[in-house]
Amino acid sequence: MADLRVFAKTPKGTAELAARSGALSLAQRRLLILVDGVREVSELATLVPSALEESLAVLEQGEFIALVGGAAGGAETVQGVPTAIPEAEMTTVHEAKTRAVRAVNDLLGPAADALAMAIEAARSGDELRPLIREAERLVAIAHGAAAAQAFIVGIRRR
Repeated sequence: MADLRVFAKTPKGTAELAARSGALSLAQRRLLILVDGVREVSELATLVPSALEESLAVLEQGEFIALVGGAAGGAETVQGVPTAIPEAEMTTVHEAKTRAVRAVNDLLGPAADALAMAIEAARSGDELRPLIREAERLVAIAHGAAAAQAFIVGIRRR
């Protein structure tokens, strides 16, 4: 059975990636890098097959990540931003592209024109996902983790 839980980095997790304090093992750090608020645990399992559950537990107990959706329910917000989105409110690829381009332009300005054009040119969800992750990363750098989470939620919600 697929594990539909979805985790996102907390501000503490984002800070840990930037600081590289050594508090996490290499496997835990790698998993923290891959946690993005979009991938389900079953997808993470294909990327980090060994000690996944133990690493998730360490990251969650250490408050580096927080549950944002999936079968287990989980937190309704991360830093006050709603994250659990009912499937009926999920957006289509076309809608996500439109919202992402608008948000990238609004949040990042002309410096992100190339990214906005690449998002607009994406032909499928598989092509769009890494571009959205890059946009999320840039929004986090420019405006903080809460803005990045709000960016993702805004794209996913109808």
